[in-house]
Order: sequence, then C-alpha cells, then structure tokens
Amino acid sequence: MDTSTRTDPLAGRNRLLTLAAGPGGLICAFHFRAGQAVRLNWADIQGGPPAAPGAFTWMHLKTADSRIHDWLEQAQDLPEAARTFLAGRESRPRLHIIDDGVYGLLVDLKMEADGQDDEKGVLHFFMDGTRLITVRTRALRSTDKLRRQIEEGVGYGCTLDLLAGLLQCLHEGFLEKLESLTDEVDDIEASVLSDRQEADRSALSAVRRQLAEFRRYINPERNILGRLCTLGHAWADSEAQDRLAQVIDALHGLAGTIDALYERAKLLQEEIAAQMAEQMNRNLMVLSVLTALLMPGTLLSGIFGMNMADVPGLQSPGAFWWVLALMGLLGLGMLLLLKKLKLF
Repeated sequence: MDTSTRTDPLAGRNRLLTLAAGPGGLICAFHFRAGQAVRLNWADIQGGPPAAPGAFTWMHLKTADSRIHDWLEQAQDLPEAARTFLAGRESRPRLHIIDDGVYGLLVDLKMEADGQDDEKGVLHFFMDGTRLITVRTRALRSTDKLRRQIEEGVGYGCTLDLLAGLLQCLHEGFLEKLESLTDEVDDIEASVLSDRQEADRSALSAVRRQLAEFRRYINPERNILGRLCTLGHAWADSEAQDRLAQVIDALHGLAGTIDALYERAKLLQEEIAAQMAEQMNRNLMVLSVLTALLMPGTLLSGIFGMNMADVPGLQSPGAFWWVLALMGLLGLGMLLLLKKLKLF
C-alpha cells in the first residue's frame, strides 16, 4: 500500500490562479526601458525579471496581504536571505550587501499618523541589476512621491538611479517635516519672548520628542547608506553612484539641521523654565512683603488677644480703635523700613 504524501493538483492550481489574479498587496509596479516607464500587472510580474539589456522593474508591495508572503516564499530567483528579510519585522535601519544584490531597511514618514501613533514607518527593499522591490506595512511618503513622479514621466536609467530617486523623495519628506517643526519652534519662540508660556512647554516637549525620534533613525540610516557609494557590482552605474552620493550628502545636512533645531528647542525650554522661576520668585517676594507688613500687627493682636484680667484698655472706651490705629502705623513703619533697606 502506497502511504506517500500526495499533493492535491486542484488545490495547487487554485493557489496559482489566486496569485495570477493579482493580490491586493501589489501597490504598483513599473517596467523601465530606455528611460521610459510602463505600468505592470501581476501577470507581468509572474513572468520574472526583464531580459532586455538595460531594462529593470520596480515592484512596490505591502505585507498586509498574505499572498505577498506566499509570492516571496516562492520567488526562487530572489536570494533566500533577502526573501526572509523582506517578509520580516525589522524596525531599525539595516543594509546588507551580498553577491546577488543589496537589501536593507529605510525609515520613512507615514502618509497619515493619528494622535496615538508615531510618524515613523519602515520600508524593506531589495535591489539588483534588474529590479528594485520595496515592501511596506503602512503607506509611506517617499514611495508615494516616487510613484507620482514616475506617473508624471520622470525616467530612471538603472535600479541604483531609481534607489537614488527614492532616497531623494525620502530626504524631501523629512525636509518638509523639519520645516514644519521649524515654523512651530519660531511661533513658540515669539510666544516665549512675549512672556506667554502657558502652552509652550508641552508644545516644545512634543517638538523635542519628534526631533529625537528623527535623530535616532536618520543618523544610522545616513551612515549605512554611505556604503552604497562603494558598490562593486557590475550593474552599479557610476553616474547613478554620483547621484546617490549627492543625496546621501543631503541627508548628512539634514542631520545637522535636526541637531541645530533640537538644541534650539532645548534652549527655549530652558528659557521657559527661567521665566517660570522668575515669576515664582516675584510671587514669593510679594508674599514675603505681605508677611513682613502684617507681622507687627499680628504680634500686637496676639498680645491684646490674651485672656488676662490686666490687659491694657480692656475697660477703656475706644481702646479697640486705638489698637487698630497702632497696628496700621506699625505696618506703615515696616513698609518704610523695607524700602529704606531696598528689599523690594
């Protein structure tokens, strides 16, 4: 009796038909040749990488669709390490250079982030001479901007040139966010200089938190991307490497802007703290002066408030008003003494 395991051909065929229909996880795909881009469908992608010289593809996928994971598992023309990485859940910037290509992770800004969510998203990618594959979980600004540029007719000469374009979009997205944060810091600074710091502390704390988040991810990201400028693969075009080096230099400048804005926000927080301390000192001075003015009267009222039979004026008509007048004179004298000593 044959007890070997047999594969159901009908189930396998249904599985292939499902994949051929095109998963919802395929966001977009383009075929580039001679600087022109043509949109691809899922059936075109199933045919494998382009064979024409100088042609390459960009596939942008999302991991929310399980069929994308199935396709990654079955894509035998991809290095095994790259397939595992693209389907993984890494969240820190990474870059791995192998004989068959390059794969890694970039940190980007999400298209939309609610109040309970941070703005940071991650993009996994794999690149070789014939394709660039990007995989994300949430919609990201850089890939959306790159897709719109390609649809508007912007051309790219090779996969490395396309990756440089993606990094340029990444840089522009972070730059727009930093400009927004700079405007916010400018408004807070004007408010602080006008001595209106009620809501400034919480706003500055939010700005510093975002800047610290950017610095935590952009600094290692720009450092590891510098390794792309030294790729020794045959498909790494020299002109594309020059463009990539320019984009990475721009990311270095972005890191300097983040550091400068972070220090500025820190100084403004210190200024707010100094203003609050000064206001508290003024309030304490007012309380101290009031205490000093009332101290002689308090002493006098305490003396005449003793329940003793021989308290002066106890039986004298109008003694109460004389005591009040004496208390007022003592307070006035204490005020003149404080002014003479220049205590306020």
